[in-house]
Amino acid sequence: MMSTSSSSRASRSIELTSNPSAGRGQGGQHRTVDHRHASPRPGSNGRGAAGLVSLPLELQFLIASHLDLESMVALRQTCRLYRQVITADIVRKQFTARDGTADLVLQGCCTECLCIPGLDRLIIDTTHARHLWRSICFRCWRDRLRRENQRKHLPLVEMANGDHGYICHFCAWPVHSGDPNMRIKQMHAPCRVRRLVVVISWLIMAIIQFGLGMLAAVLAWTMFRDTPTVLIPASIDFGLAVLALMIFTIRISTTSEVTYTRALAIELIITFIRMPPVTYTARNTVISENSQGGPLPRFSFGVFLINLVFRFLDMVGYTLLNCGYDPRSIFLGSLPLRKKLLYGFCTFMVWFAFIPF
Repeated sequence: MMSTSSSSRASRSIELTSNPSAGRGQGGQHRTVDHRHASPRPGSNGRGAAGLVSLPLELQFLIASHLDLESMVALRQTCRLYRQVITADIVRKQFTARDGTADLVLQGCCTECLCIPGLDRLIIDTTHARHLWRSICFRCWRDRLRRENQRKHLPLVEMANGDHGYICHFCAWPVHSGDPNMRIKQMHAPCRVRRLVVVISWLIMAIIQFGLGMLAAVLAWTMFRDTPTVLIPASIDFGLAVLALMIFTIRISTTSEVTYTRALAIELIITFIRMPPVTYTARNTVISENSQGGPLPRFSFGVFLINLVFRFLDMVGYTLLNCGYDPRSIFLGSLPLRKKLLYGFCTFMVWFAFIPF
């Protein structure tokens, strides 16, 4: 319930009428809405909604200023007019004292979407002062999450009910943890299984890629040792593969965000540099196949071609990651089908080149 008096509520109701969205349409043009003779909205059922909308706007705002938080949030969901008028700023002014201290009832409401999911589903925004309204629901908090939190394993969030939570390392949604010393609690149970599947799949693909690189180098050093146009590019690609493996080892073992970011950028550069040698090797293998014939040159061409495809997929994945794409975006809620498919493809390309440690 509100801690302010009825007179202060009535005075605050005037602030509702000053909201530009209440009296202006799209493009900022003024429009006149006469609600005294308004008919019930199509699909609306209930005398209360029709009776309230039929009142003058001043009376509607006066009634809204006397509602408690739950009633005001429920009223906001009834029609578009109230969604435009009852905003987070209006709710903040309505339930904040003159000295700037927020009413305790605001602790159970999200500052962005004005939902009331429960104290155990709200996070405290520690960047604001303690006397302000600073509760954020999981969905809004996840939408504002930055990519820097991908590798952190610290108790970064504080729940509205007093508990502490962690960022799930796989989906980046908050997860409760009773014991901060138990790392297993820092991930959701389904996410642990999904991450294990992703890691095993990535390791299998990494072994296949490295094996193909070794096989391509062996074929170049044995079959094409007298063909510099194949031997030299294949040797360069193998040397870059060994260098990329060293950079990868540094990236997964470091705890510095700066070193991690630099190593990731170097891996992208190496992937770009490896494309021309692999392409040149595959091209000259085709020429050798046409001149020599036989199954062995065809097998060599297949190895170099598959190696080229892997390098291209790695390049796409590292490019997406270095351009700021977060592979956990696929776990955002309420995504349309088209965007979910797009995020799914981008996440697959990133995980193909980048293991989510």
